[in-house]
Amino acid sequence: MSLPSVLVVGAGAMGSSAAHELARRGHAVTVLEQHDLLHARGSSHGSSRIVRLVYDDRFYVRLAMRARPLWDRLQDGTDLEVFRRTGSVDHGPRWLLEPFVAALEAEDVAHELLTPSDAARRWPGLRFDDTVLFQPDGGVAHPDNTLSILQRGAAEHGAELRPRTRVTAVEETAGGMRVVTGDGVLNADHVVLAAGVWSHRLADLPDDVATQVQPAHFAAVDPRATWPTFIHRRVGADGRAVPEAYGLPSPHGIKVGFHGGGVVVDPDRHDVPVVAAEIDDLRAYVTDWVPGVVPSSLAAGTCLYGGLAEDDFVIDRIGRLTVATGFSGHGFKFVPLVGAMIADLVAGTTTPEHRFTVSAHRDNL
Repeated sequence: MSLPSVLVVGAGAMGSSAAHELARRGHAVTVLEQHDLLHARGSSHGSSRIVRLVYDDRFYVRLAMRARPLWDRLQDGTDLEVFRRTGSVDHGPRWLLEPFVAALEAEDVAHELLTPSDAARRWPGLRFDDTVLFQPDGGVAHPDNTLSILQRGAAEHGAELRPRTRVTAVEETAGGMRVVTGDGVLNADHVVLAAGVWSHRLADLPDDVATQVQPAHFAAVDPRATWPTFIHRRVGADGRAVPEAYGLPSPHGIKVGFHGGGVVVDPDRHDVPVVAAEIDDLRAYVTDWVPGVVPSSLAAGTCLYGGLAEDDFVIDRIGRLTVATGFSGHGFKFVPLVGAMIADLVAGTTTPEHRFTVSAHRDNL
């Protein structure tokens, strides 16, 4: 019995991972991407993303533990840098870190609590808050290289990749799936919809608000210094938690940003200028907390977020349609695992995680 043919809509991180895994398993796969491959108009471009095991939710700790060895496997198969282990640091008031420590302990994940002075001796480029949590298995993924490897692997297994092919409709028919593009109509047994913030335009999904966030890269004072990935879990003047600051080493310097927030944009335009006030806030933050960078060297960038940063993802199957969306903010670390999860749903060998179903998201609205 032949495996179902699959049209994958979207060649970002999750679509490329799904295409690679489906093609590897023997499916006839065609990937439709509205922009060029490796474009910078979505959420999957650039040279650095944090890979971590540290969550305050045991569900995501377990998920991250399943994904983490897949990064090593992906790296072992290429000379390109796809993943580099650096260890991960979270720091902030003890009461904010305690749920993360509890989740790691419950799942028997290696970790270490440090004093700010001990942490500063290890990583002099950072100034640390009250309590420091170190987890040794975290690191940095390279998005552009990751997508290159996944897309190349998909093609080597027979997948056809069609850039600059915009999908305008996805429909289920009596005999399969029908996809309408600007170039005509395509048919397949199954569709994987992984179009990021555009997905809700093509299927009955909760609305996904696109926001432009703007991390920045800074030059390191000492280019030879070692850096972990870091998340600063902060409180404001009123003692309440405020958006975290994060950072990580990248080929372009030390990348620093604020988690969440941003400016609501139309993803089809994505031409909103950098917001000067947010850049000023970033420069002020690194002046206070990241002594290992040169504040005046700030080079601003932008990235498109879909949904809220800590929302659950959507990885669900509805009939002959499998949907994978809502990953912006913390999804990239799961890229190699999500491809396998999607392929299992297409094959019908598993059921969706309830938290990742469309119905669960609607219940939470």
